[in-house]
Amino acid sequence: MAPVAAFEGKETRANRWPERLAWLREICFVSFGRDPLTSKIRRAQVATLRDMLPATNLVALFNAMLLVIALRHFVPAVDLGVWLTALFGLVAARLYHVLGGGSDEATPLTVYLMVLGSALMWSVPPLLWHSHAPPHQQLLIFLVTVGMMCGGSVTLASMPIACWTFVLILGAVMTVLDLHIGQPILAVMTVGFTLMLCWIGLRHARSFVEHQRDSIELEEQSELVKLMREFKASGSGWLWETNERLMVTYLTSDGGRLSLRRIRRLLGRRVADILDPGGRTTQVSEGAQALFAHFEEHTPFRDIAVPTRQGRWWSLSGKPMFDKAGRFAGWRGLGSDITESRVDGQDAVQAARRDPLTDLANRLLVREAIEEALLWAPANSCSLLLVDLDRFKLVNDTLGHAVGDMLLKEVANRLARTAGADALVGRLGGDEFAIVLPGTTSRARLGALANRLIADLSAVYPIGGIELHIGATVGIAVAPDDASSQEELTTSADLALYRAKEEGRGTHCFYERWMSERAQAHRQIESDLRGALQSGGLSLVYQPFVEAKGKQVVGYEALLRWRHPLLGDIPPDQFVPIIEDAGLMNQIGTWVIREACAEAAGWPGPERIAVNVSATQINGTSLAGTVITALAETGLAADRLERAPGGDAERAGGGRRGAAGQAPGLSLSRAGRRACRARSRARSRA
Repeated sequence: MAPVAAFEGKETRANRWPERLAWLREICFVSFGRDPLTSKIRRAQVATLRDMLPATNLVALFNAMLLVIALRHFVPAVDLGVWLTALFGLVAARLYHVLGGGSDEATPLTVYLMVLGSALMWSVPPLLWHSHAPPHQQLLIFLVTVGMMCGGSVTLASMPIACWTFVLILGAVMTVLDLHIGQPILAVMTVGFTLMLCWIGLRHARSFVEHQRDSIELEEQSELVKLMREFKASGSGWLWETNERLMVTYLTSDGGRLSLRRIRRLLGRRVADILDPGGRTTQVSEGAQALFAHFEEHTPFRDIAVPTRQGRWWSLSGKPMFDKAGRFAGWRGLGSDITESRVDGQDAVQAARRDPLTDLANRLLVREAIEEALLWAPANSCSLLLVDLDRFKLVNDTLGHAVGDMLLKEVANRLARTAGADALVGRLGGDEFAIVLPGTTSRARLGALANRLIADLSAVYPIGGIELHIGATVGIAVAPDDASSQEELTTSADLALYRAKEEGRGTHCFYERWMSERAQAHRQIESDLRGALQSGGLSLVYQPFVEAKGKQVVGYEALLRWRHPLLGDIPPDQFVPIIEDAGLMNQIGTWVIREACAEAAGWPGPERIAVNVSATQINGTSLAGTVITALAETGLAADRLERAPGGDAERAGGGRRGAAGQAPGLSLSRAGRRACRARSRARSRA
């Protein structure tokens, strides 16, 4: 029996070596790792070292100053100065890099390099200066070096490679020094002391990693307990589990649609084959895209609704699992069928898909309705109508939000009544609504529906003892002609709505391909325009004003020009509207006023300068300050900045004196007057 027991003991000890090598590889690292668990542990190791950095640097600088003071009479001052300066530089570099250089983390490799440099710096006193110092100073060098070794084994214990690098280098230096002074016994003791410090550092690192792993696993277990409680509280749904290859390994029955027979068919299959066998769902559904993104990144997710090929909707929550070595092991989570409860339920699932004010579908349910139609409707067809209310903001601003809310409720009732039972009506937010028509692609029918919607919404609203009048504008997009995904369809309908607003509101417009091309060109020009503003690509030209009687130039009008590096000169009627839409008018207008004033200040004569002013600038509050600042900075006389009569400015400001009326010497040029009159007419119609 004894030989057998001995053999079993040897076998057990032999089997422990792979485990020991595994945890040794785990705690000795040069990167954060790929899986989340290992990454969290390694970041905690670096964070521990970072937290101790101020104290360790303070001790190192104190010891360095102590050595410099003790050796100042025995070592050349230049050597001490260079060494101390280099050490200060290394400390500063450690603070910068280990603290992340302004970011939240430092890389392990950077930490190792800093530790290596520190060890080499502390090797200088025993190697180069020990022989020049008297006995008392030699003892001080010995004690300081040994103290740094002990301190390094403690402060660097969370990162074993850093700890070993520091301790072994200084230990080797001290061993060489012992042999050099003829003390072999002391050299042997130094070797043993160095190895003991390395062993202690390794044990501390292992304890630290195990503690961090237990803390992370405890947190994950608490999340799992919460998941089980939710499962128990819901009274429905199922628990699911997969392996690292996303193959279903465990599934419970929900007592309903997910029968035991179906569970047997699902076990062993890949999640992608169950949810999206043809790849179509991921192309259409944002929920499916988000789900598989979580699967790929190994990050937890909660309550993601995804459509399945059986025409059902599942809500899935899950967390990744990791083994003791930190390797990804699969997924575990909770699922439930929310097909009916999304629309007709009374729980949180239905509440998350309803607009609380109008009780219409909200943006989430509208998105899911479009995805349903693109997946399951005949020919994957669907139409989307975006409805925007005209003049609603005026009602909200003048009569208050309470009246505005009542108006929105009445609008919702009219939309639902006019759209019919086959449509899903939703409120996207504010005064924007959506109507989803699965399987409907007839443009004649859609146009007629849009006209009825506009007529019904434009009828009088008797609310609160007063009669309110608003209007509506409609943008229409049809799938699959105009889009193949929910996002594309919504974007197309939005572009059509924008076009309908351009045509004067109170009308409807179908999406056409050129709208996307124009929008893309618009975005590109806007981006280039912002770059031109930053790089000085905009310029001013000056058109002279000639007196009719004397034929003399009495002033100039500053005109904005833009020469695109690829497209050449861009006409103002193309880029000025983009400036307005992008909200750059005040910024560019300020630049124009300052440039024009600076140019006019350098003219030898008294010619006046006229600056174009947009309605946006007139309605703002900073125009007067901009003009006053430009005049003060350039020294231009106020009467040379031409000023037109202020009647138009006052009308554009809604009957009040705006910034233009307060600005000295400001000209409201022809373009500005036309814009003001257009804005005034628009407000009168509102």
